[in-house]
Amino acid sequence: MSKDRGMFRIYRCVRCKNIGYNQVESEDEASNCSLCQTLVIHEKGMTYAVTRQEAIAAVREFALDGQLARAADKNSSSRGIGIKRRVFNIVESLIDLRRGKPASIEEAMRECSEAGIDLGRAMKFLDTLEDEGLISNDGISISIQRRYE
Repeated sequence: MSKDRGMFRIYRCVRCKNIGYNQVESEDEASNCSLCQTLVIHEKGMTYAVTRQEAIAAVREFALDGQLARAADKNSSSRGIGIKRRVFNIVESLIDLRRGKPASIEEAMRECSEAGIDLGRAMKFLDTLEDEGLISNDGISISIQRRYE
């Protein structure tokens, strides 16, 4: 059961570059990236927060810093995983955050936009994921039907 107080690790995934946070018991405890499930371990200089609100604020600050850095350097490298997989991972993360309840399309589009995914392409991939039977989209909310393989 998650708590609003404790130790929260703020990370930037080395694989997919996602910025997020996980609640951990100690610095030695491993956690996983919320998008690609890559193992996240303590590294020198890693940031920790005491409350969930502080963790959310730190993630926003890191994301803003990253956007400013990308704007200064337009020659950034490739992302590592495909856009369809990234869209699915965003939907899956939103549903996880809502403790298994369906995510709204509006939330998914907002997250895709913040991840730098064109909204038209994101909608196209949502339709593709629905056609493949991975998600269910009723026009208002999205739920996962089966895992992405």
